[in-house]
Amino acid sequence: MKVEAVQATTADGLTLRGELVRGSDVWICLVHDTGEDIDAWQSLRPGLVRKGWSVLALDLRGHGGSDGESASGAGELDVDLAVTLARRLGGRHVSVVAAGRGAVEALRAVERALREPAFELPDSLVLVSAGPLDGADPLTLRGQGLPKLFVHGAKDPLAADAEALRRASIGWTVGVTFGTETRGTALVDERTANVLDKIVGLLKEQTRLRGLGEARAAERAAAATRPR
Repeated sequence: MKVEAVQATTADGLTLRGELVRGSDVWICLVHDTGEDIDAWQSLRPGLVRKGWSVLALDLRGHGGSDGESASGAGELDVDLAVTLARRLGGRHVSVVAAGRGAVEALRAVERALREPAFELPDSLVLVSAGPLDGADPLTLRGQGLPKLFVHGAKDPLAADAEALRRASIGWTVGVTFGTETRGTALVDERTANVLDKIVGLLKEQTRLRGLGEARAAERAAAATRPR
């Protein structure tokens, strides 16, 4: 597994740093929870790499090696940067796998991209223990048109937030619960093989289709080659 150090700049000018393992044109962008860094995904990353996919993990602003403040409220721009970088480096199907508050930021990033074509749109989402909502309305985080896999512990004290987001989702949506109170990347550590199996099932089906983000990227590329 050849790991490359990467860094890139967000739309508001911050440098984020992380690691990349290059594989196929199916890209996985890992988004950790607040208070963590990319090492939180150590248990899952090898399995994703063994599938031959490209795996990108960036430290969110104010975490790990990245610049900025973690409380800036602009986490959606960090998710956008990961998806943008994946597209720029050849990603066809780009899936965001996000945990905790990072999962909420991933949904915010999708909503912004749906409104604003200048932002990159992923093709699928895996949302692990999504929440807390912190007062956000699930009906504003519906991710219309994107396939979504929700994973959480049945005894998670914030399970109601994840369930509210799942119920509000528009489009292909699957929910998976495990009989545990563990949440986020700790849940992934506890049930690595199970979580990986669910991700593989999602991508086996969805990578056969043309995702919304892939279609948008193709349209943008075609527009750039048209004579003016």
